[in-house]
Amino acid sequence: MSNRLISIIICGSVLIVAKSAPVFAADMAVKALPSAPPPAKWDWSGFYIGVGGSYNWTRFDQSLQGISGLISVFDAGVLTAQGQEGGPFFDYNRNKSGFAPDVQFGYMHPFAGGDWLAGLKFNYKYANVDSKQNVSIPQNGTGTVVSGPNAGTSGPITGFLAISPAEINLKHQFSLIGTIGRAFGNFTLYAGGGPALFGVESNFINGIPFATQSLRGTFPTSLPITVFNQNWVWGGAAQIGTTYSFAGGWFLDFAYTYARSTSFTISDTVTVFNQNGTLSTSGSAVLNAQERVTNQSVTLTLNYQFH
Repeated sequence: MSNRLISIIICGSVLIVAKSAPVFAADMAVKALPSAPPPAKWDWSGFYIGVGGSYNWTRFDQSLQGISGLISVFDAGVLTAQGQEGGPFFDYNRNKSGFAPDVQFGYMHPFAGGDWLAGLKFNYKYANVDSKQNVSIPQNGTGTVVSGPNAGTSGPITGFLAISPAEINLKHQFSLIGTIGRAFGNFTLYAGGGPALFGVESNFINGIPFATQSLRGTFPTSLPITVFNQNWVWGGAAQIGTTYSFAGGWFLDFAYTYARSTSFTISDTVTVFNQNGTLSTSGSAVLNAQERVTNQSVTLTLNYQFH
């Protein structure tokens, strides 16, 4: 076979292979790239604990009544007159604000496919929001002469109770909040409410009752009186908030809370006594107060959730 014939056969074979290659390539199956796995839902289930702080706006509703009781007047040891004073309640409401540390712990549980969350949260706030105010409480009543030429004569008496200061302090606040929320990946929105317990201190310092009489003018009927009160009062709280999780188990909780106590009454029994020359006044009386506390706060806590 000549060299020319061999060259023709080789060239023809190469041409056939070249034309067949696209056909073989088209017949080969193309392997699909692996698809990314669906994003995993954020795990919000479990117990958690957190610490942080809050800013608080506190309203103190306080109504005070002057000292009520029967006061006796003695001259050189002889009972000469008696006075019964009291009067209506007068309002001395005020507003205070301040920062407070907070701690909380709770539990969250997903339901309805995991997008909805039910929870229970316990919060303690060392509020220590304090208000001091000097007050003068009007009083009125009736005085009766019991000895001497005018024995049996009665007439109106007036006066006032000066307290410097009347102090009220929201010391502690506890709340137990049941919540319902919705998860959106690594953050949630929630709302809830529940009972609250308030520790309230009410102190009446350097209270001096004064009486006004036509013959003697205005005069103190007692040395300064000071009484201290600590009351634990139930109430309720409502809360809305949002959480944001940024690392394994760690999340921020930002919440607004409206909490209010029930109205409560304070009755302090006090002893009235004063000596001015031969004249003295003495007796047992009651200092009454009606109070309620409302506290609004915004709180930010750093929390860790145990899975």
